[in-house]
Amino acid sequence: MAMGLDQAVRHADPRVAAQARAAQARAGQGRALVDAPPTLGVVAISYNEEEDMPGFLSNLIDWVDEIVIVDDGSTDRTEALCAAAGPKVRFLKAPRRAGEYYSDQRNKGIDAARSAWLLHMDIDERVSPDLAVEIRKAIRDPGKDGFRYRRLNHFMHRPMRGGGWQDWNLVHLARREAFRFGGMFHETCHLDAPPSRTGQLKGRMVHFNEHDFEKRLTKSDVYLEEVVKHLEARGTPVRGWRIAWAPAKEFLKKYLWKRGFLDGTPGLIAALHSATAVFRAHALVWDRQNRVPRRVLEERAAWEAEKVIGDG
Repeated sequence: MAMGLDQAVRHADPRVAAQARAAQARAGQGRALVDAPPTLGVVAISYNEEEDMPGFLSNLIDWVDEIVIVDDGSTDRTEALCAAAGPKVRFLKAPRRAGEYYSDQRNKGIDAARSAWLLHMDIDERVSPDLAVEIRKAIRDPGKDGFRYRRLNHFMHRPMRGGGWQDWNLVHLARREAFRFGGMFHETCHLDAPPSRTGQLKGRMVHFNEHDFEKRLTKSDVYLEEVVKHLEARGTPVRGWRIAWAPAKEFLKKYLWKRGFLDGTPGLIAALHSATAVFRAHALVWDRQNRVPRRVLEERAAWEAEKVIGDG
């Protein structure tokens, strides 16, 4: 009767037996590596996030392999909170230089991360339990390079059902080497893979957004630059009728077509806020296109003064 491997090892020369045992160990390690799930990291950008950082870290620390925070020069306790969270959290001091935007910050995080898969988040987001389970399962799929998921967006402290908030559905979970961000403040997602290798998750990411409407107004001032650049890129003059029609169209789209009315007063405020942002962008571009140099105004004022004196 043929001997099994263990019996053969016992009856063999000691050196042969040692080599056989080493081969068995390597084979076992190989099987373990095959069975081990891919590593999962989280990349997020921050600026003065001491209010949201504790909840963000506690939501992730027990089930992801690393958390990379790319900081834009915080002056509060953001860095200290990250340092106290343990070795899984890496805090990168990387204030934006001139010409850099949020997309550049996120790409710095991708470059610094080590995990095979990366989940790209905001500090005011929380992974729901069902989405967490789905993510851990999804990254084991060898046929996918990225996954979309939806958000449960909040506005003025309430979850929003309409108004366009429900439309967000982007690839923010992807293999590290296959994904980059573009754009300015509302980043665009670039997955280097065919559509067939992009999956769709069912769970939703909870997104709290700002703590108060005052912060929303401050953020809108930042986002205004991006809207203005898009308008200027068209290369067409902004007419008076468009200054009136574009905000009205935005309100009708958000409040009626996108069903912002489902969210009551917050839905109305959100639609009006979006419309006023469109108005401000168009008015700003009109001013840039029709601005009168101060020198010309000085000449006009002098001419008008001379005319008054002459008439007197």
